[in-house]
Amino acid sequence: MALLLDNVHVLLIANPESTTQTQKLFRRVVPALMALDGVSLEARFTHYGGHAEEMVAGLTVDDFDVIIPAGGDGTVNEVINGLLGSAEGDFRNLEDLPAIAVLPTGSANVFARALGYPTDPYAAADALVELIRKNHTRTITLGTWKGDDQGTRWFAVNAGFGIDADVIARVERARSFGFAASPLLYLQVSLRAWVKTQIKPPKITVEAVDSKGHKLQKEEVPMLLASNTNPWTFLGPLPVVTNPQNSFDTGLGLFGLTSVRGFGGVAAMMHLIGVGHGRKLEKLIAKRTIAFDDAEKVTLTCDSDQRFQVDGEYEGKPTKVVLESITDAVRVYAPKTHPTPPIMNWAVHLFKHVRDFLRVRTFGI
Repeated sequence: MALLLDNVHVLLIANPESTTQTQKLFRRVVPALMALDGVSLEARFTHYGGHAEEMVAGLTVDDFDVIIPAGGDGTVNEVINGLLGSAEGDFRNLEDLPAIAVLPTGSANVFARALGYPTDPYAAADALVELIRKNHTRTITLGTWKGDDQGTRWFAVNAGFGIDADVIARVERARSFGFAASPLLYLQVSLRAWVKTQIKPPKITVEAVDSKGHKLQKEEVPMLLASNTNPWTFLGPLPVVTNPQNSFDTGLGLFGLTSVRGFGGVAAMMHLIGVGHGRKLEKLIAKRTIAFDDAEKVTLTCDSDQRFQVDGEYEGKPTKVVLESITDAVRVYAPKTHPTPPIMNWAVHLFKHVRDFLRVRTFGI
């Protein structure tokens, strides 16, 4: 459903305690939105985890035309779950739901960046205003997950058992003791999680079927990632590509490591973050990796306590998780209608990151 830029009601959701949501950023985006003819803006502030989800629960286009979550992937996850409601049974009518436009202010912002938003927050803010002015929306695929006796919920970015979930849980625990989520903290926690896998590798059984009925038979792996985006995540300005053909227009992309031990395990992990894609290394790790694209349904089973994460948030230790892909689940404001898969060229992405930073702060573009 296309919106005319006339009498458009926008809801901005922000966290007043966030250190990344600066007054300078809001002074840039709020007046620009209010300057658009026919746009009215309302701001609401969150005060605890899950508050954004409660705020948007049950909202329709009769309430707001656009919802802007100012935050990272966790905030986007809350808004999606609140807006779409239960992921079981009949879904809410897409035409009745407000569109989502993201103001990325989190630490990674995988969702926004996979949609094509600039890495610099001020450039992203400018892009958001321009997208609303042009009414540039698209529909995207989302994932759902159900663990043990829990209800089924939505996810936008990724989900998985293994090292990534272990790192997220450990970082959250460190933050609860007052430590900042710095790159050094992530490095230390990641090394500890890696050592743990060498001593006692997790055992995760994965089964999947894609949109054409092709099946991934039972595989036992120590690490499994399911991504709804491409890239899967980012290391600063650098994309981490696990499934190059994955996108918001296809099913889930699965990437697993069959072994994390020895030199081959290290090589496979380096491959995961985009290092060493030459022929010799590809041949070395071919038997250590599993890649499966366009998955419609995925079943993950663990015979021991393993941490599980969804959109960068720790979700406990379920013994069984079922993931599904739902097409045309939500409308979003996105810079690109169909983004092309990113090329893993670290120099190019670093250049673009620096370019956006200089454009906004030096030239005011």
